[in-house]
Amino acid sequence: MRAILIFCGCLMLSTTSQAAEPKMTPAEIAKTMTLMEQWIGGNYSSQAQYDTDQASDKPDTEKHRLMFQLFQRIDTPGIPGIVFFEQGSRDGSTDPDMIWRSALIQILPDEKLGVVRYRELGFKEQKAWHNAHQAPAKFKALTPDQVTWDDACDFLVSLNKAGTEIAGPIPKMKCSRINDGTGERMYADDKIVVKPGEFWFLGRYINAKGEHIWGNESDELNKLVKFAEIP
Repeated sequence: MRAILIFCGCLMLSTTSQAAEPKMTPAEIAKTMTLMEQWIGGNYSSQAQYDTDQASDKPDTEKHRLMFQLFQRIDTPGIPGIVFFEQGSRDGSTDPDMIWRSALIQILPDEKLGVVRYRELGFKEQKAWHNAHQAPAKFKALTPDQVTWDDACDFLVSLNKAGTEIAGPIPKMKCSRINDGTGERMYADDKIVVKPGEFWFLGRYINAKGEHIWGNESDELNKLVKFAEIP
C-alpha cells in the first residue's frame, strides 16, 4: 500500500512524539479503538478513484495508482493491542505471484498523549506469511522477534467530535528511511483517515528541505473503499 519502511524498535510506547489535538480521554481512546476494530476489516480497492483519475486531465504525477488491500482481524497472543493482518496484491487476488506486501497493523492506546497509535509491523520472513489470514491459527505462535517496526513511524490518530471518522498523521520529520536509489535520507509525509468501509492515506516521502521525493504529488489522499468482506 505504501513504501515499505525500515522497521526497528520494541513494543514499548514512545512518549516523545507529537500528540494529535485535541487530547482524548481514556474513555474516548477506548471508543476509538473499538471503532477501528469494527470499521477496518475487509477487502478494499482504490478502483473508483483510479477510474476517475484516469478519465481526468490531471498530470500523471497526480493520478493515483490502482491498489488492492485486505485487512483481517486476527488473534495474536504474543503481540498486544488490536491486530490486523494486512495484505496488498496487484489484482485483488490471493495468487502468491500477485502479492507484494504482507504485514500486521497493531492498534494501541497511548493515554499519556491522548491518542491511539496505528503501528505497522513488517514480517522478517514476509513470503512465509503470504495469505496467512487463511490459516489464522498460525498467528497464535507469532512473537515480537518475528516482526520489525519503528514506533517513530506510528500514526497518532483520534476520533472526530461527530464520531464519523478517525484520523491522524505520522509526526513530521520523525519517520525516515534511506532512498535506495540516491542514498538520501527521506521522511514520511503521511496521514490516515479511517471511516466505516473506507481507508485513506497520503503515503509519500519528502527530503530534509520538505521537497517531494516519492509518492503521489497531489494532496488528495489515496482512497481505498471496501468492496467485500473476507470469506
